[in-house]
Amino acid sequence: MVSAVNVDQRTEKVASPTLTPSRAAILGLAAYLLVYLSWQFFHWLPGKQQLGQAFLIPADMAALCATLLAARRCEGSRELRSFWWVMSAAMAAETIADIFLLKYNIEYNEPPFPTIADAFFLSFYGLLFAALLRVPVAPVTRAKRLRILLDGATLVLGGGAVVWYFVLGPTAQAGGQSTLAMAVSLAYPVGDLILLAGLAAVLLRRSPPSLRVALLLVAAGMLASIVADVVYGYGVLHNTYKSGDPIDTLFVLEFLLFALAAIAQQPITSGDQMMAVREWSQPAPRASWLPYLTAPIGFGLLIGVDWNKPFFPELSLVLILTMIGGLVAARQYLSLRDLAAAEQARRESEQVKDEFISVVGHELRTPLTSIRGSLGLLEGGVFGELPTEAQSMLALAVTNTDRLVRLINDVLDIERMDAGRMDLELAPVKASELVEDAIQVVQMSATQAKVTLDIDVPEDPTVSVDSDRILQVLVNLLGNSIKFSPRSSTVTIRVISDDGLARFSIKDAGRGIPADRLESIFERFRQVDSSDAREKGGSGLGLAIARDIVSHHGGQLSVESEVGVGSTFYFTLPLASEAGAA
Repeated sequence: MVSAVNVDQRTEKVASPTLTPSRAAILGLAAYLLVYLSWQFFHWLPGKQQLGQAFLIPADMAALCATLLAARRCEGSRELRSFWWVMSAAMAAETIADIFLLKYNIEYNEPPFPTIADAFFLSFYGLLFAALLRVPVAPVTRAKRLRILLDGATLVLGGGAVVWYFVLGPTAQAGGQSTLAMAVSLAYPVGDLILLAGLAAVLLRRSPPSLRVALLLVAAGMLASIVADVVYGYGVLHNTYKSGDPIDTLFVLEFLLFALAAIAQQPITSGDQMMAVREWSQPAPRASWLPYLTAPIGFGLLIGVDWNKPFFPELSLVLILTMIGGLVAARQYLSLRDLAAAEQARRESEQVKDEFISVVGHELRTPLTSIRGSLGLLEGGVFGELPTEAQSMLALAVTNTDRLVRLINDVLDIERMDAGRMDLELAPVKASELVEDAIQVVQMSATQAKVTLDIDVPEDPTVSVDSDRILQVLVNLLGNSIKFSPRSSTVTIRVISDDGLARFSIKDAGRGIPADRLESIFERFRQVDSSDAREKGGSGLGLAIARDIVSHHGGQLSVESEVGVGSTFYFTLPLASEAGAA
């Protein structure tokens, strides 16, 4: 009874979900975001300007604590630990800046500008960029480095078009500010562009698996920051922004994403394979399309701002779009050059493969044929009777030599099919003749396996085929049925006419094929069971070759099977009259 109770307790312990610190932190961040959004919608506490700034500080603190803990979890990697330490410094600068700004919002109805808070805000950009430079990335070739530079420049220029039109340009033209205030005002959008450049440089290169999810979340936080800064700068210029406005949601979301990124960082110990260069993955293919998105953004902006103007668009946007077009064109040139190099490498590999196949076909098959002939003479007793032990070894040598010859022939057939060099010599022939020829080839195997071959050709249609190739298909299917049939069972070969086609079927009473492998058995080097190659022989190419041969004749090869009952292979061939009409 005690044992049963302990088992139940252990089962309950395994089944019950555990609330890990990471899950608790994620739930806490989600709850905080919901509280903030509810305040934005319903304003259940007064003091919009002060509270809007106050809500940012807990998000800053969460990101600061999370990045510090992430740095401690990366004791095995100096680069990752350095990355998270600098990230935590950036979070600390933002926290201090928001505390100062809250103080000014409480003391002043219209806070002064610039203040000590701006110094910490701007240091946040520099620290974040420094953190990006510490992200461990795989080394790249000179050509790849050039592509990354072009992609990064295109992204930055596209973002710069938006920042210039909505923030930088109007700020420079506004005037009415001191030199220091003007410099600080311009420093914010410039900082965003620097972050965008660093982000592009990191995302367009390979990074270790342990940082992959965290880096994507950092990227999302930075994009939220850039968008929020652009909208914030536009609102300040047009006197439409107040602290606590809905745009502040992006600032809160930014630091919650940074906190999530730090939580997502996996622990790294010394020698961890998750930091190994060979384990690093390439950037997602869709990342290579990011630079091309800047062109429609730029043109859309150009059309939008000049929609109601009489003729010529603003010169600055025209120049920016011209540069974007040049960068995209240069990137496309590099891509085409790489494609040409890849095509040349493919052709060279094809040539090497053809040469290898030629060696296999002539340098191996010819001596193997001689070896097989010599073994056949020994087996036939031409040179006298051999001892019993020698006869068994000779039989094994003959079997393995035949298997090797079949494998070489299969490889050559596959190569011919891939190269499109399978020439078919079509001629009308009776189905019964094909079946009888195949029976003669496999009859000895059937006799040794004690399997009966039953022929059922009631209509005996005439088909237009290459007899040697179809004989190869029939021998393969019959051979498989014989190998996998139990003793004293029957393999039935049936041929009927069906809707202008001759339908061949080979039915056995073997072990059957699982439903999830009915298609995979027609793939190259695939068998129902991996042990079949050792126990039953065969290369795993026979069914793939048979399907290709039938397909080249305009027919189809398929199988129906039930485990424990048996299998039936079907294939169709065009009738002679139908083929002639076609």
